[in-house]
Amino acid sequence: MRSLRKKSLIALSLTALVGMTFTAAIPAAQAANEKGSITVWLMPDAKDFGTALADATIAFNKKYPNMKVNVEFQTWGDHLKKLDAGLVAKKTADVMEFGNTEVLKYSSSGALADLSSYKSTFDYSNDWLKALTDAGSFDGKLYAVPYYAGARAIMYRTDLFAAQKISVPKSYDEFLAAGKKLMAAYGSDATFSAVYLPGKYWYAAMSFVYDAGGSIATSTGGKWTGTLDSAASIAGLNRFKEVSDTLSKADKAGTESAQWDVFNGGKVAMSYSNGWESCCIPKIGANWAFFPMPSVNKGSYAPAFLGGSNLAVPVYSKNAKISAYWIRSFTSAAQMRTIAGSGAIPNNTKMLNMIKGKAAPVAAAAKNSWFVPAATKWVDVENANVLQTMLSDIATGKKTVAAAAADASAQITKILN
Repeated sequence: MRSLRKKSLIALSLTALVGMTFTAAIPAAQAANEKGSITVWLMPDAKDFGTALADATIAFNKKYPNMKVNVEFQTWGDHLKKLDAGLVAKKTADVMEFGNTEVLKYSSSGALADLSSYKSTFDYSNDWLKALTDAGSFDGKLYAVPYYAGARAIMYRTDLFAAQKISVPKSYDEFLAAGKKLMAAYGSDATFSAVYLPGKYWYAAMSFVYDAGGSIATSTGGKWTGTLDSAASIAGLNRFKEVSDTLSKADKAGTESAQWDVFNGGKVAMSYSNGWESCCIPKIGANWAFFPMPSVNKGSYAPAFLGGSNLAVPVYSKNAKISAYWIRSFTSAAQMRTIAGSGAIPNNTKMLNMIKGKAAPVAAAAKNSWFVPAATKWVDVENANVLQTMLSDIATGKKTVAAAAADASAQITKILN
């Protein structure tokens, strides 16, 4: 899941490439006569999804019995380097897995085939997770199909909640009240955080922003404008500061890196965590659970950043239509049920209720998600640490919320344009 790992994108000029659009499905009789092979690049996570991969190829071969599927497992550290080299040589894999924050660079530069006309043939395409759909789309067209996801929710200490007779919060106000009660009970320890919220934790902060109706940037007529200084965005940033000031002893200039280690140390009651982080808190034992971050609107959830993967067909694939059909087979309802059964979040909202047990609230959080602006130069905003700097300035008190937001919005506007 690419968004859970540090990005390293290699610059490449692809402006000469032209996206390929699929216009018609291959008739069954013709499909049966197709011979050859396709190469699929996937990350090793696919090995953990039960029989989904094998079953997808079986389903694919029912239509293309003479086509061989060669699956090659890649690593997050070098898959984009290999793709870049392949694009220069005009020789790539036929299907490739991308982390959802990686797709835009390639879709916007013409390196991926346009799958728009095929969208209606994919199972649950009208119910795909919004953030994954947004990640795979550019300029109103679909270039990468949602595959699977991971979301963030509040991981909390059930024993501390029980000791203070605190129920799972259903609104931001209740969340704040719960935190204050926990600080009153345990805050005499100068290292205790009711909510562990490092100053530069922008995925968490932007959930407050989007919950308030704000956004990072918007586009009109092809021109981008930073919008963190809007009234709605500032309302969300004020809530971020409120939690930071009153409930968190985390480093005001720090990041969420390895926050599970801090939680595991026993001095944290709540943290905004990825679902997989529960694997890394052995000292807490069974005294933990999740709930979706509550919204300012009681009974609703704040939008969560959705990490995950998409599947695309590079423009130089020699078997583009056939490759698209393999993606259709791998993201079918049958395979999504298997993937969900393995504990991963499937690509659509209809199947989220299949995630059971302690992971169920994380799946519920995925129903309402946000994603970074679909701007071709968004990666430059991330590389410049614009959001992290703004949030650290707010958390440390170096700047007021309004001043920090105004500076960040101006910088975002300049970079994106």
